[in-house]
Amino acid sequence: MSKNRNAWGQWSKGKTSFFTMNPLVETKTNRQARVRRALDKKVILPCSVTTQDINGDQLHQGSTGGLIITGEGFVTVKLPYGISANEIWRATIDEGTGKQRNSLSMGAKKFKKNVFEIYAPIFKALKWKAISQQCEIRLMVQPPRKLRSYSASTYPRFDIDNYPKLLIDSLKGTELLFKDDNIFVKEKIEFAEPIENGCVWLSCIFINETNWLDKKVNFDWLAGRVA
Repeated sequence: MSKNRNAWGQWSKGKTSFFTMNPLVETKTNRQARVRRALDKKVILPCSVTTQDINGDQLHQGSTGGLIITGEGFVTVKLPYGISANEIWRATIDEGTGKQRNSLSMGAKKFKKNVFEIYAPIFKALKWKAISQQCEIRLMVQPPRKLRSYSASTYPRFDIDNYPKLLIDSLKGTELLFKDDNIFVKEKIEFAEPIENGCVWLSCIFINETNWLDKKVNFDWLAGRVA
């Protein structure tokens, strides 16, 4: 194992949640319209950022509780664990057409607002320019730690396709990590050891422009014979 992976490991195993420090967490209210208006507001407050070098990579930690790692050819962000796919969408019936419409649930909007309040100030402090070049996206999921003992096949977690959409959307925007999720032409998702409260590491790996329109189907790749 390289020194870099050892250094990164100390951050992935910590019991301290980087997402409990946010002083902007909204209090509960029964006034749904009021909550909805509050969730629509995007205000970037001042944020202090400390940066340290870890074997050539830069670790940036903001006073909002966010954590960003940058290096040659990549950037990684540590996100909250996320919510169930069943809780992301809210179905409503259009009164005019009678057709069903799906929109983000209040829980999903709160998740995105929380991520915005944590990371937009850090990116602003770093004078970050939202990524627009093609990338491979990688997600490393660390589920919340459970007291009971489980095997890898029975450990409680979301289905693997549950994670990408909301997490990716929460970092999309000119004030955030990347301009649009159409920059992603590859995707990989893996699980790692559970930690307190859980988290997801999201990485953008910069790649050269690729014309996938001319790419032939690689059956060795489909069969798992090549990476």
